[in-house]
Amino acid sequence: MFKIRKVDRTNFKDIPDPCKHCLYWQTSGPDEKMLKPEMESKKREWVKKVVRRFGNCCFIAYLSGVPIGFVQYAPAEFFPRVKEYASGPPSKDSVFLACLYIINEDVRGKGLGTAMLENFLTELRGKGFRAVETFARKSSENNPSGPLKFYLKHGFKIKADRNDFPLVRFDLPT
Repeated sequence: MFKIRKVDRTNFKDIPDPCKHCLYWQTSGPDEKMLKPEMESKKREWVKKVVRRFGNCCFIAYLSGVPIGFVQYAPAEFFPRVKEYASGPPSKDSVFLACLYIINEDVRGKGLGTAMLENFLTELRGKGFRAVETFARKSSENNPSGPLKFYLKHGFKIKADRNDFPLVRFDLPT
């Protein structure tokens, strides 16, 4: 059975590795060298801050009760690293999708990513947002930002294409 749940204090521990310890978008410049417990604590604090200012910003996907995927998003102002990408930065009228990742390669390609994306887009529509943008990767399917072909298949359009990570955009129906 496949389920998607918002991240809250009761299930934060379920965020799958490596997502639970990933602070890539929340930092800028060289990656900080921290131990996993410190990274998890910083991630928890980041989620709390974003939830207070923006509302829900993360989902966990479960397959048969096991966490297998993660979605993280918020306005780009919460992700300093977006300024470092040649194809960016994302537009101010959009929400930035920092991560849509299925950790287990064995279950990729079975529609779970599509279900996660649809759940995320429904959440945004319900909050009245107009668009979502992300940096999709051309050269690899195995990365948290997701492969370009996945986003193009789901109606995203390339907004800027200056390297291996084009900025793609999806305008939400009003």
